[in-house]
Amino acid sequence: MKKQSNDILYQEESGYKDLLLRKSMKMRLMETLAFVIGMLLLSQFFDSRTDAFKIFAFAIAIAVVGLAPFLYKFMLRPSYTLTKTHLIISMGGQETSYPLSEVEPVFEGRHLYRVGGKRQSLMVSRQFLNHLNERLYLYQKGKKRR
Repeated sequence: MKKQSNDILYQEESGYKDLLLRKSMKMRLMETLAFVIGMLLLSQFFDSRTDAFKIFAFAIAIAVVGLAPFLYKFMLRPSYTLTKTHLIISMGGQETSYPLSEVEPVFEGRHLYRVGGKRQSLMVSRQFLNHLNERLYLYQKGKKRR
């Protein structure tokens, strides 16, 4: 759903820090699985009591946690747009629009929201979340923004 530029209140692409700190549970599980697979492969080549094993295990952990956000950004290209009446989420080339009536925070002050009936992690900055919460408040009160 394409919105006219005058309808857009705030638009943001996810940055490295947002992807690192606000990833979904599915992404966290994928990272854990990648780490476990890396450790299993590492254990085939080194004894777990050697210093080399410990150094490579640490390197795998840093690589999985530190490089995953770059991979998410490259593959998914997450982008979020807030309009007066909708939250538009673009992920992996798919754009989905949700009316603000279907968006509500799960925890106050966090990045978890119930969007379209599903619990979803919004990988955006605090500034975007503040704009979204303000818009949700105004939308729920039925007031129009000046």
